[in-house]
Amino acid sequence: MNKLPKCTILVVDDEPSICWGFERLLSDLGHKVLTASSAEEGLEKAAAEQIDLLLLDVRLPGEDGISALPRFRHAIGDAPVVVMTAFGDLETAVAAIHGGASDYLTKPFKLEDASRVCQAMLRQGQQKQLQDFDTTEQGPVDAAVLVGRSAAMQQVFRRIALVADSELSVLITGETGTGKELVAAAIHRHSRRHSASYVAIAPVSLSESVVESELFGHVKGAFTGAAETRKGLFELADGGTVLLDEIGDLPMATQVKLLRVIEQGEFTAVGDLRARKCDVRVIAATNRDLRQGVDESTFREDLLYRLSAVAIELPPLRKRRDDIPILCEYFLRRLGYPSVATAISGALMQQLQGRDWFGNVRELRNAVEHASVMARGRVFELADFPVPQQRSRSAGGDDAQALDALVEQWTRDQLSTVGIASLTDLHDRLINATEPALLRVVLEHTAGNRAAAAQLLGMHRGTLRDRLKRYESDSGE
Repeated sequence: MNKLPKCTILVVDDEPSICWGFERLLSDLGHKVLTASSAEEGLEKAAAEQIDLLLLDVRLPGEDGISALPRFRHAIGDAPVVVMTAFGDLETAVAAIHGGASDYLTKPFKLEDASRVCQAMLRQGQQKQLQDFDTTEQGPVDAAVLVGRSAAMQQVFRRIALVADSELSVLITGETGTGKELVAAAIHRHSRRHSASYVAIAPVSLSESVVESELFGHVKGAFTGAAETRKGLFELADGGTVLLDEIGDLPMATQVKLLRVIEQGEFTAVGDLRARKCDVRVIAATNRDLRQGVDESTFREDLLYRLSAVAIELPPLRKRRDDIPILCEYFLRRLGYPSVATAISGALMQQLQGRDWFGNVRELRNAVEHASVMARGRVFELADFPVPQQRSRSAGGDDAQALDALVEQWTRDQLSTVGIASLTDLHDRLINATEPALLRVVLEHTAGNRAAAAQLLGMHRGTLRDRLKRYESDSGE
């Protein structure tokens, strides 16, 4: 960054510590830094000097940053804008990009992250990183709103806002129930294609014999029962967006045709030799590891590269437990439940946040709907909620995810039952609780051959011998 020419950077934030931090960071790199504590003051300084980069807070005294953004954009021309906020959501992110922002920082942020963003913005010079979003925007459907304030969801909102207006294919990954369909719909809703068709389909729901016909259409007589020519999904969605859900289950032959659509913008209907043009943006979603599919020769590597031009990974609900209260509130408001603010007590909310929610947001929504029926307008009790789902080894996760969940729950149990003040050996407790089973199974696999077992474990034979003796001693044998 210090190789860049000297630039003038304007920081608009009512937090003195933020202004001071940026002033120190950027001044040390040779740049001129101006600060302002309000939009009005910032606009005055932007009008007086040529600004190369604007760092703008959303929450400001007087006029807020989002509403002032168009006037800042007029004052500084094509200079990049980085919006900062501690209260981010998808609509804030999209509004920022709509107004001409180039990037989005969610407070609190690390100085190295801020430095990286400033470096990228300054290097682009007078060129915009993103085109302005179309100012016509459809209001979100009630059931299709992404909700969350956690840091993990802020990153999701940011990526949606940044990618929506491009024409790149998007791969959305995440466990079942995390909201992949909502992300796809949000990308289309905030794209330049928003007024065109949006078609979502899960090819896995179709038999392999009809998948290609449904996606690409067929001509009359193409197969038994094809009494007339029929358009496929890609032809019907021309000019719009297609979501292919559970893309990991797409047959290999169909993957070849899909790759042709993405790379060349054309396809061939079943039974036809004539290539047809189509202008469709492809969004794919999966709860599978497509890289593993490539290794197992069930998914094409070239298709994976094309689909994942931009990848958005949705976190499981157990990784963003802080969002559970606002999700519950959102679901209750949709249901029209009385006294939403007091319907779930603080103690009950803690219990809900302690659950792993293997079905993710979908499971939480179903649980809240179930509880609302049982409670019938009164304050909720734990008994109103259904028994938590248990992780399915085949649905959405693998053994590593299941193990992760077990370790997480074990750790929470230790912290709650033993107490933080009494714990000084949590790591040793975990090793002592799990390693005996590991050693026992490996030795069974090697028929008691300790040398072979040590090789499988990646440890010295003497280390294995010592650990076996220790566990035998602990068990009293």
